Amino acid sequence: MQLAILTAVLAAIAAAEGGGGPVEGVSWRLWAIFAAELAPPLAALVGGHRLTRDREAEDHGRSAARLESIVIALWLGAVAFILLVGQWPRIVRANWDLAALPLVDEIAILLPVIAPLILIWAAMYRLQGPAQTNDTQSRDTLLRYILLQARHHLALVLLPPLAVVGLIESASALKIAKDLDAVWWFAIPQLAIVLLLMPLAVRRLWRTTPLVLQPLRGQLDELCESRGTVLREILVWQTDGTMANAAVVGMSRYLRYLLLTDVLLSQLTADQIAAVVRHELAHLRRWHLPLRLALLLLPVAWWMAFKQTFPDLDFHIASSFASLGLSSNHATAIALPLLLLAYAVLVVGWYSRLLEHDADVDACLDDNGQFDCRSAVDFCTALTTLCGDAHESWFSRWLHPSVSARVGLLNHIAFHPTIAVELRRRMTTLAIVIALLYVAAGGLLLLG
Repeated sequence: MQLAILTAVLAAIAAAEGGGGPVEGVSWRLWAIFAAELAPPLAALVGGHRLTRDREAEDHGRSAARLESIVIALWLGAVAFILLVGQWPRIVRANWDLAALPLVDEIAILLPVIAPLILIWAAMYRLQGPAQTNDTQSRDTLLRYILLQARHHLALVLLPPLAVVGLIESASALKIAKDLDAVWWFAIPQLAIVLLLMPLAVRRLWRTTPLVLQPLRGQLDELCESRGTVLREILVWQTDGTMANAAVVGMSRYLRYLLLTDVLLSQLTADQIAAVVRHELAHLRRWHLPLRLALLLLPVAWWMAFKQTFPDLDFHIASSFASLGLSSNHATAIALPLLLLAYAVLVVGWYSRLLEHDADVDACLDDNGQFDCRSAVDFCTALTTLCGDAHESWFSRWLHPSVSARVGLLNHIAFHPTIAVELRRRMTTLAIVIALLYVAAGGLLLLG
């Protein structure tokens, strides 16, 4: 779901910067926006009600995943309608004149984009939570579930873009930088600080407590030491029994946390938990976090290099759109989000799935770097225990391969160990290519 939310947020922010004067017919546009907001939650409510009655059906998991994909697609369609047909950004910025206040207009533009998600989560909760006999208890559980989803899915997607936009608009308002390009250079170090401090925000936004359970804590501390990784803390991620997951956050060794959800700790054995932790530590050992971030920001680096080298680039882009009968606003409101979405799905998603396979292999290696079948069994058993026969929606599989693909690769490596060597060589080559692309962008920037 993070992919869909990220797409909607970037599209809304891009549309907010698209400009344009006041629009006519504000009244009917507001009613149309309201109707578009209600359509996805109503679909989730009707579909969820039907599936809740058929919980025992053989294909219930697949049907629930299909419903989630349909609802998210409807929501993205509603977002497109709100931004392009309803002209909500122009209503907020031009008709209501909220553009002068930093972040106020962006937050107002994001409200009808994000609000339907709250209703969707409320409707889909019927498929997630157990039946309740006490109305007060059911209501409290629903509220906790919605808050958990908001913390997990929204906080880390909304805060970084809003922080960057807020810094840029504040720098422009305070005349710190003379033009937009200079503002971007001012914002880059601020963005680095935001990313560096993000683990502190994660620890506060997600309900976490230090892992104190012995002897598991001692076993995991020894594992971290043997793998040469440094963590500030191992945390239990309290999800009220709704999520089985593990994650590592933090670019700096002094602000780096390993998170294990309550479901994971309750369903796995100590050896299986250790196998999952080895997978998470592999992301650190193999530099996956900075590599993924570097690939994500690569288009920004090249765009800034092109802008510096070709100062008339904006004019030529606007002329190209004008020749097609489109205004430059369409480039900002439509083309840019679509290009970013395509890049995220095709490039970042593909590379992230390779990183997951690389971490899987590392989790099955012993301290001498040899593939250990026993560790592989523990890890594969952990994956199948946590995921079972559940079917994830397409949006949920953006960054991770399917469980069957992950288990199948490890089983193949057990009989053909050279595949692991080839995978490592491929990942090293890709890392070198990413570095060379940054060097090339830097060279182009210097030439400009």
